[in-house]
Amino acid sequence: MKIIRKNEKGLTLVEILAALVILGIVLVSFMSFFTQSAKFTTYNYEKLTAVQVAEDVISNVREKGLVSSDYRTRYPQYTIEIVSSNGPTPNLKRAIITVKSAQGTRSKQPEFKTEMYYEVPDE
Repeated sequence: MKIIRKNEKGLTLVEILAALVILGIVLVSFMSFFTQSAKFTTYNYEKLTAVQVAEDVISNVREKGLVSSDYRTRYPQYTIEIVSSNGPTPNLKRAIITVKSAQGTRSKQPEFKTEMYYEVPDE
């Protein structure tokens, strides 16, 4: 009498295809996470750079006590708007500073807006 032994140590084609489908679904979800993460990082980089430019503008305005227009040459990749108005007292002025990234950046033109008061010397 012959004894027939079945060798069942391998994987079937169906098992391999099922494993590939599951692995593909997991990889696609992870890849979308990395794509979103890269977009978020780019946006935050642009936003933080705009904040740094605004802080530089604020320090110059406080130092000089006036609103200067030389920021277009210092920061050509940003649109900087400074709107000055009277403050609560005669020797204080109010400035609203808006910094926008240029159109050529990778993100959707983040904007940073801040408001400050600066002292005007008595005349």
